[in-house]
Amino acid sequence: MQKNKIKTKKKSLSQKVPNKISLWKDNKIYIVNIDDIYYCEAKERYTYIYTKDEEYHIRECISEVEKIINSENFFKCHRSYLVNLLKIEEVVPWFNNTYLLKLNSEKYEITVSRSKVKNFRELMNI
Repeated sequence: MQKNKIKTKKKSLSQKVPNKISLWKDNKIYIVNIDDIYYCEAKERYTYIYTKDEEYHIRECISEVEKIINSENFFKCHRSYLVNLLKIEEVVPWFNNTYLLKLNSEKYEITVSRSKVKNFRELMNI
């Protein structure tokens, strides 16, 4: 019963402020526009979220962050990465028929896992 209340509360909060997410940096909470996110990376117990010039974190698994973001512009290209498709500047063929995604003038590079390549090609019309 308690877990259901918590999940309902989280869902209602994310619906109250559309297109925004609350993230931590330097012991402060920042409200970030979802469209400004380049990608998310799961590391240990946190998900790190990268914008053009900043790095934030949230204590949620990447699957939960994917639900919070809830945008068709984001693609889970790897079990540890969620990438904003609108921020991809270059797609480079990589090892074993995978791809390397370059974002933000090559500041960020993300690989597409072999299991996600087919879906990625369909999304990007490759």
